[in-house]
Amino acid sequence: MELFGKVHPELTENAVFVAEINIDKLQAINTGKPKYKEISKFPIVKKDIALVVDKNVEALELAKTIKKACGGNLKDIEVFDVYEGKGIEDGKKSLAYSLTFSSQDKTLTDDEINPLLDKIVEATGKEFKAELRK
Repeated sequence: MELFGKVHPELTENAVFVAEINIDKLQAINTGKPKYKEISKFPIVKKDIALVVDKNVEALELAKTIKKACGGNLKDIEVFDVYEGKGIEDGKKSLAYSLTFSSQDKTLTDDEINPLLDKIVEATGKEFKAELRK
């Protein structure tokens, strides 16, 4: 018998939860061979990029295009700003992303990262008519 629940408030002042787990059933679950990826010994490189797109463009779709354009050295992408207003054309918005690059083999240089940023501008321009925010 497995159960999970909250202890009635009349029995305790604090929120207390109780769980009973059948360890035999849990151990019987075959999750396969564990996988891991070694953490890079080399430092990460962070770059920010802001793109102006139509209001109806979703940040997630734009992020997918950015990932595809960068390849394997792009380790993380995060939206940190969505802006509409002064300086941005009506019907458009600015999406700003923080990009994290890393390599397992070496420290990446600006000479290696900048062409990736150019690829982002080119790919998002083709797919979404995005422009680099100035």
